[in-house]
Amino acid sequence: MPAKLTYTTLAEVPEGIREFAKEGDDGQYVVVVDGADKVKEFRDKNIEVVKERDSLTAALTQYEQVTGVPLPDLETGKLSDFASALESLRDTKKRVDDGTLVENTSLEEAAANRVTEATQTMKAQLAEMAKDRDAHKNARVEAERRAESMQVENAVRLVASDPDVGMHDKAVNFILPHALQTFKVEGANVTAKAADGTVIYGSDGVTPLTIKEWLIKQRDDSDFLFKGAKGGGASGNGDTAAGGRLTQAELDKMKPQQRMQYARKHGLV
Repeated sequence: MPAKLTYTTLAEVPEGIREFAKEGDDGQYVVVVDGADKVKEFRDKNIEVVKERDSLTAALTQYEQVTGVPLPDLETGKLSDFASALESLRDTKKRVDDGTLVENTSLEEAAANRVTEATQTMKAQLAEMAKDRDAHKNARVEAERRAESMQVENAVRLVASDPDVGMHDKAVNFILPHALQTFKVEGANVTAKAADGTVIYGSDGVTPLTIKEWLIKQRDDSDFLFKGAKGGGASGNGDTAAGGRLTQAELDKMKPQQRMQYARKHGLV
């Protein structure tokens, strides 16, 4: 009696008997086979095909899980990218196994190099900050120096214009370098100081030397800078200073009390 083999789809029918398969009313495919041996042969073949299919399905599933490349993406070249990455990993593993990777690019060496790089960067930044700080400091010091010099210069020019001093207007520029070396700014005051920083006192020996007294003393060495001075074509004689003032030599001959009285009389203190 012929045997009937039933399959859900035509693809499930083995190729050897697929041409004999007929679709039934229920949508399944039926193959009529004569002989028990033939039935067993096709049944075994069918079981083998199913196993191969299941094995192939499992292999494809594992492939997708390992590579991360779904089967539909094979044509986009993603499998080639995975193959390149896999080859690189294999090379890295070989270098690790051979010991060359640990020797040449160890984690400790990489960390040390990173620390060195960061340290050098930090040092460069600190050096640049120090450079900027010094530049600002120097600029501030220079600005303060110019401001103090201007304060001394203005004070000298103001006193030089005093009729009692009688200095020529154009002579102030000649005397300014010496004045800037002698007078220093202390707060709002201008004080005469020696090179070692000690205060220079006036003729009374008590109060600091004033700009006015200092300018009058310049007559001894530079009388041509003053109006009415000897050789200047103005009133006066060769023995006394302009405006009835005494020369420094004459002041030196006076007693301290006389110099004090003289200084107060002429507004030198």
